[in-house]
Amino acid sequence: METMLISKQRMIVMRLKGEIDHHTAGGVRKQLESEIKKSGAVNIALDFKEVTFMDSSGIGVIIGRYKTVTALGGSIVIYNASEQIKRLLEMSGIRKIAIICSTLQEGINIINSSQAIK
Repeated sequence: METMLISKQRMIVMRLKGEIDHHTAGGVRKQLESEIKKSGAVNIALDFKEVTFMDSSGIGVIIGRYKTVTALGGSIVIYNASEQIKRLLEMSGIRKIAIICSTLQEGINIINSSQAIK
């Protein structure tokens, strides 16, 4: 998993690879929490381009980080997800709490426009 920080948006971007299941979800959670504490970021963007499978453990990671970032005034962006993963996100209700889009820039634009409304 690679992470980077986009300072202007106070956003952590994480590229996920492979399966997000009970074997890997804990590592994703720990890495995101550590990066949030180190960087002061309030937004998280998750690149799902190379995710081949996700189960309820992955959904749990997203929900937990949603609680963290919304308490800080931030948002979660999920982009580059396959149709299969998008269906899972839809069925699990994640679409109600996260921005699901095609590109990182699209997610940044949505965050920026929602902050302008506030």
